[in-house]
Amino acid sequence: MKNIKKIGFILVASALSFASCTKDLDINRSPYNPVENDASPELLFPSGVAYSAAKIGGDLQLMGAMWSQHYTQNNSSNQYTGIDSYNLTISSYNGIWSNLMGGGMKDLLISKEKAATAGLWNFYAASGIMLAFDYHVLVDLYGDLPVTEGLQGDKGIYTPKWDDGKTVNKLIVEQLDDAISKIESGKPLKSMGAQDFLFDGDLDNWHKFANTLKLKVLMRDFTANTAAITSLLNGGNLLDTDAKMTAFLDAVNKSNPLFESDRRALNTFANLRASKTLLSYLQKNNDPRIEDFFELTTEQGKPAIYAGLRQGDYNASTTDYPPGSTSRAKLGATDAVYFMSYAESEFLQAEAWARLNNAGKAKIHYDLAVSAAFSRWSKSATTLIAGGVYEFKAGTVEKMIEQIITQKWVAATRCQAWDSFYDQNRTGYPVMSTLDSDDPAYIPGQYTRSITSVLIGQEIPRRLPYPKISSDNNANTPKAVAINAKMWWHKQ
Repeated sequence: MKNIKKIGFILVASALSFASCTKDLDINRSPYNPVENDASPELLFPSGVAYSAAKIGGDLQLMGAMWSQHYTQNNSSNQYTGIDSYNLTISSYNGIWSNLMGGGMKDLLISKEKAATAGLWNFYAASGIMLAFDYHVLVDLYGDLPVTEGLQGDKGIYTPKWDDGKTVNKLIVEQLDDAISKIESGKPLKSMGAQDFLFDGDLDNWHKFANTLKLKVLMRDFTANTAAITSLLNGGNLLDTDAKMTAFLDAVNKSNPLFESDRRALNTFANLRASKTLLSYLQKNNDPRIEDFFELTTEQGKPAIYAGLRQGDYNASTTDYPPGSTSRAKLGATDAVYFMSYAESEFLQAEAWARLNNAGKAKIHYDLAVSAAFSRWSKSATTLIAGGVYEFKAGTVEKMIEQIITQKWVAATRCQAWDSFYDQNRTGYPVMSTLDSDDPAYIPGQYTRSITSVLIGQEIPRRLPYPKISSDNNANTPKAVAINAKMWWHKQ
């Protein structure tokens, strides 16, 4: 119960900062200032995980869902217009930075250091893996990151240098290898039990999580890392369960962070609507998960159906789209926050085998991935993947990758939308259409230009601007970069 109360405090801070137009509260901690913390790893580790869940399952899940064109802003409210129009600045969503770097990641680093001193190698390994995961999320969001000298305010480093993205990924892999070595040391490691929100203390699952995250990071530069990737694939010790946090209650300040901020904290609960991009794809393929992702319309005097709004069309008149005429996104108070799912693990393996041009193994893991994505919602994918519309078809490497990433994009709905945002930038799938989603020739599931986009042409977001809260405190923060500037690992 104490852990649940601690989660509630952290999540409400996240929700309030989220609901108040992204203005940060005093709960946010600067990663550049010293943090006095006498707590033990048994408290610091779950705190770090909870902080991470608050932002990854809140702000990032929302942003990812809109930039992945799962959801769009309702036309009769305006909470998320900045995200939907891609009109974000260095002052937007600084809480992601301060709550992760200054909050969760600082707790995880201190937990790791204290665990090393005390010989608590279970907490050392898990803290290191979770810290590596958070670094991965942030470097993919910003492009560069202060890792080598970061989080060292208590050691007198107040203005750390920023490392480039390739260097950060190398450091992430080294950190994962270090954690894995502790798990594989041969010494029996005591279970962390209830202090572990992801795996209930199961170090074997933390080992698999670390291997799978390592595979994911290495695949940012597949050609350079082919040998290491092949070794991980053949090793087989990859995630076969969900790395997720489920300790949420249907109660104020204790629920899923996106539900808390969107459904409890706002003065309207109608913001998130079905984007026609995703909805049209589900409808075209008679995908039964549509009922898990969206609600039926509630327009007075009209039959209840599934209906979407064009991406970014929040200025559409209420004459054309009356209240309740489009489907609201389904969110649950007890929805888990996923860091990495079993489905993602299988999708990663399918993609890796496809890039190695092994269609047979790609199909095996694709089928497992799609099946896992359906099972999450108590659905069966059997008829769809066995001769149905989602059947895997061998072909060119690019055609195989497109099938895999398209299904991964759908699977990320209400789960890991931030990751599908990364995937589209990395692979180019789903592809960008030159047509409006209302055009009869439009192909369902292809990205469309946001109706209210502030970017030129078919450009879409690639990153967040370096946060003002960092540049205000650290002169080494990189200079401003456009939100649509591609990173080194993005598809060119």
